[in-house]
Amino acid sequence: MNSLTLGEASGTGTQTLLIAGQGSRSNSNEQVNTVSLDVAAASTISAHGNLVLDSTNGGLTLPGNPSGGYAGVFGATILNRGSIETETQAPKNKYADFTQFEAPLTNEARASVRDESGLLEATAVTNDGTFTVATGASLSVVALQGVYAQPASFTNDGQLVNDGAITAAQGAGTVTWTQAGGPIKGNEIVLQNGTTLVDKSGAAQFLINWIAAKISGTIPAGQKITVVGEAYTSNGDAYNGTTLAVTGTVVNDGTIVLDAQGSGNKTGGPAIVTGGSIRNNGTIMAEVQDPSWTVQYQAGLQNTHAGALTVTGGTFNDDGGSPVTNDGTVKIGPRALYLLQEDAAFTNKTDGTIVPQIASAKSLGQFQLVSPCCAGPGRFTAGGSLDPAFASRYVPAANTEFQLFLVSGGTFKGTFGRLAKSFTADYAHESASPAFVGAIFDESSKKSRADSLTIHASLLGGRVGALQAF
Repeated sequence: MNSLTLGEASGTGTQTLLIAGQGSRSNSNEQVNTVSLDVAAASTISAHGNLVLDSTNGGLTLPGNPSGGYAGVFGATILNRGSIETETQAPKNKYADFTQFEAPLTNEARASVRDESGLLEATAVTNDGTFTVATGASLSVVALQGVYAQPASFTNDGQLVNDGAITAAQGAGTVTWTQAGGPIKGNEIVLQNGTTLVDKSGAAQFLINWIAAKISGTIPAGQKITVVGEAYTSNGDAYNGTTLAVTGTVVNDGTIVLDAQGSGNKTGGPAIVTGGSIRNNGTIMAEVQDPSWTVQYQAGLQNTHAGALTVTGGTFNDDGGSPVTNDGTVKIGPRALYLLQEDAAFTNKTDGTIVPQIASAKSLGQFQLVSPCCAGPGRFTAGGSLDPAFASRYVPAANTEFQLFLVSGGTFKGTFGRLAKSFTADYAHESASPAFVGAIFDESSKKSRADSLTIHASLLGGRVGALQAF
């Protein structure tokens, strides 16, 4: 039809248009497995209008052809002020287990879209109202079929409830998810294969777990973005790794998790960050599940006074990109390594704190500065605070030295302005073999700690005695 106005803007009652997907026969006696509404001009679902897309296993089936069909909407922009429902009745029939909304859709405030079951494929959605993907249902943001390099998008500025699964994956055309405002409740949104996240506002969880995604804007407080290194194939070749490409300077007020996982070097892969720079006011967590892989950081980082970067284990591989400056806290877990190479530069500012965690003489967080080949050596400039912290109730012997900075061809310069009370910095081995900068756990500090424990014990004993006398 040319255009559609479904329902009245006011009054009582609801006008419903049901698009029943089923099998039929074309004028040329061929099997057709779709029933669709195609509008040529902008159309409206009014406040008292209800559009239902229902894919079924019914209709006419010609001999030797598949049964059933899907329901779809195509054509010009549709403005929804009422309600839209999508559902499937034949989940085992690949010709009827999905619905399509390929017309650009604007879901206005107080309007609703509910994906009840099956897969809903949508091309261009702007949500200012309520959009729900029910348990067991799924939404795929994909480009318009049959049009090469057609872009796809989802802009959320309303209420989005994801009790099922939502995926945005780039194909021939670009795919953009704009998180403009309003919360996303329920399960995480999966962004794959080069999808761009334009971030601004609204609590949400996003997962990047296949090939790559791009990000720009601000990651707000209450939002979490997870990059999981995965294996994938392209043109028959096997690859490992998932990349988050940063466009310009991205401000992080939320949480970024970089998770290099797998079992051996055939599954999983590195979690990779490339591109511009992150200004971190929130939390960045780097996790390595298998030593075959690393977290690869190839972007700039401004870790502000409120920011925290934690490397829980494995190797955080900074191999170039813009410099890293720390005005906040960088924590390196036991057996974790922060590797600086390929001209990577780390500067600990006056109010920055480095926290190597120490669980034993051989299980400690370290920096390593190397110069493997081409771009130049890794560089560390000291300043601010060095605050080693003991983990797993470990208490070292007096005068134990911990090699916290391994200078393996890279360069270390400067000194720390402050050290944890129990430690003394050792800069005397920067040109030794092996070269390192260390921290010595002082005998006097241990004695002072022992005396403090003795005094505490005697006071506790006095309290027990007094209680017994009472």
